[in-house]
Amino acid sequence: MENKQPLGFLFDGIAYYSQESVDNMVDSLDKKSIGYILSHALEYAHSKNVFNLLESEVISKCLRIINKEIYSEDDTTGFESDIVEDN
Repeated sequence: MENKQPLGFLFDGIAYYSQESVDNMVDSLDKKSIGYILSHALEYAHSKNVFNLLESEVISKCLRIINKEIYSEDDTTGFESDIVEDN
């Protein structure tokens, strides 16, 4: 198996290997992948001090509710695609 180097990272944590892989990911979004991507995007924004403490608290609560709903549907977690991986 060949180790391909990512072309870049979305939100500093989701690797992509081509523009086509990003297009494919966007075209095949489901609840779990949406939750995964939003979580990474919000964590990235938080790491860049985009939100104040109160906003971070509200976002954190929203993420917990969304993730509980998404991941309670079955026992699997994470993004299920070969085009994206966690950094």
